[in-house]
Amino acid sequence: MFETADPKQPFLVLNRVDLFPDDEKVMVKLYQPLVGATAIALYQTLIQAFDPYSMLSDAEGIYTLQEQLDCSLKELFRSLHKLEGVGLVQTFLADNVVNQVLAFKLLKVPSAQEFFSTSLLASLLKEKVGIEKFSKLSHQFARASKLKQKEIPNAKDISASFLEVFRLPGEEAISPANEVLQAAKENDIPKIEKAQVNHDDHIDWNFMKDQYARYQIEPDQIEINKAQILGVIRTYGLTEQEFIDESLPTLHGNRNLNMRAIENLIADNYRSAHTRKQIKTELNNHANIASPSQISAKTKQLLVDANKLSPAEFLYQAKAEKGGFSSPSEKKVLNVLQNQYGLPSDLINILIYACLTYDSMVSSNLAYRIANDWLQHGVASSTQAMQYLEKRKKQRKYNQSRRFNTGKRVEKGTDWSKKKIKSNNQVDSEELKNFFKNLEDQDKSK
Repeated sequence: MFETADPKQPFLVLNRVDLFPDDEKVMVKLYQPLVGATAIALYQTLIQAFDPYSMLSDAEGIYTLQEQLDCSLKELFRSLHKLEGVGLVQTFLADNVVNQVLAFKLLKVPSAQEFFSTSLLASLLKEKVGIEKFSKLSHQFARASKLKQKEIPNAKDISASFLEVFRLPGEEAISPANEVLQAAKENDIPKIEKAQVNHDDHIDWNFMKDQYARYQIEPDQIEINKAQILGVIRTYGLTEQEFIDESLPTLHGNRNLNMRAIENLIADNYRSAHTRKQIKTELNNHANIASPSQISAKTKQLLVDANKLSPAEFLYQAKAEKGGFSSPSEKKVLNVLQNQYGLPSDLINILIYACLTYDSMVSSNLAYRIANDWLQHGVASSTQAMQYLEKRKKQRKYNQSRRFNTGKRVEKGTDWSKKKIKSNNQVDSEELKNFFKNLEDQDKSK
């Protein structure tokens, strides 16, 4: 696969294909679920980008495709690779005087019948859209194809032949004239091929068959498990020899490849190697970090024990202080952390301390969760682990205090002993006159 980060990379389209309504229907309904809408748009854009009179020196930068598709360069190449995989596009690298030019050859869209006859395409479509939708699409295209033609049983072909209808001079019928031969040569243009799945996976399968033959593994086992082997090799970036070496412990004298066991083993080894590499990097990055000068006597003794005792001894001592005992499952967790993931003993001991702070046992879920958290925050030694635990402890206390103190609204009560009576000594004479008049009227009414 070719990919570049240079948007000015020149490209050229080598041919043009005609898209008919049936082709577009196959592209949208069958190919689009596999390659995505951007890839379909890229295919159509390349058709329009073909210029029969352009030369290598006229090649434009690939950023022009980006502008038309409104996508990133990474997304553009991802879509291109999908088109290459299903066989709709072939990509070539041509040398120009100044630089190299990407040349795209477009292939015709196959019919629905050819698509469903290609097991890899049909299987992938089933995985993408589900069994129900897949069956519906198959029935839909099959029904449409059958409606385009009729067959009559026991019918005899009585069509006239060419020579029954037309007459040519005797010499012309046997040996065409030079002009006819020249016209045939002039119009002898290579046909545009139909798209086919690109099977070139750059894996030396014969080499793998020869190597496995030494362990009595039949060649047909490689053929049967080709897709799974290819998936594992690409997922973990292995060479053919590395895949073989990793799979050897699963053979056990069996003449069959146990792909599930191989995948699990390679996944475990990959995680272990990746974690060891990460820990080694963190240890190297933080090797010169000084220990804190102001620590409590309890923390200091804990660090001394963590650097002096083995994880099993540290666990036994911690459980003895709490009044418990070490279980086989806890020892298994310690073994995985040390031997499989390569954590240093002092870091595992502080991990034991942290687990027993939260729970009564060192469970695998809790231990792996804490270890992952530490590695993500650059913790790779016992000293760093204690500093990180103290920091998290202070942060929790701070968050709790904020939760209790913020958002509370305090209402102030009124001190009525200090409240003075407000009196208005200025009374309007007219209001006073009306007041007494109302009193007199009330007395008269009685």
